Amino acid sequence: MPKHKKATQVEVEVEDSAVTAAAAGEPASGDAELAPKETPAAPDPAQLLAEKEADLRTLRDELLYAQAELENFKKRTEKRYREMLEYATEPLLKDLMPVLDNLERASAHAHEGGAEGFATLLEGLDHVLTLFGETLVRHGAEPVPTEGAKFDPAVHEALAQVPGEADGMVADVYEKGYRFKARLLRPAKVTVTKVASGSGDG
Repeated sequence: MPKHKKATQVEVEVEDSAVTAAAAGEPASGDAELAPKETPAAPDPAQLLAEKEADLRTLRDELLYAQAELENFKKRTEKRYREMLEYATEPLLKDLMPVLDNLERASAHAHEGGAEGFATLLEGLDHVLTLFGETLVRHGAEPVPTEGAKFDPAVHEALAQVPGEADGMVADVYEKGYRFKARLLRPAKVTVTKVASGSGDG
């Protein structure tokens, strides 16, 4: 058989298979790769808008809840702060009550004993002074050092100068000074020594 007849027969067979596939609703083998792919449907704008609105409502609710929590926290903190300020002196008052009790007992005993109770009164007052000093120290207040101390204008207030063996030393204390932790409550009022000038020099 001639070659051109064989080629014609192959072409006819290919055409027949294509026609058969088309009749069956199937794409031809050569057209399968050329067929356009299906594109996904565009999202519904109304549905997208509804979803965004729902997200916005959720965020708004969360923001309102956070704001309410913050406001409640501020109120609780302010209340605790006011209570702390209002009752800040409560521990000190409780510690001062025994001091007052001892003063009242000493006074009552002195009145009952007359002259004989004077020595007992002094003893009681000494005890009260000791107790009171311990109470101050327990709450952070301490006396400013004065005995044998060099005059320090930061914590001492000089009332007068008196003769002494060295310049600038604390001689006598008229009123005790106190510190409260790192702060000076009041300076100690003191007299300060000054060496007298020698009269027989030269």
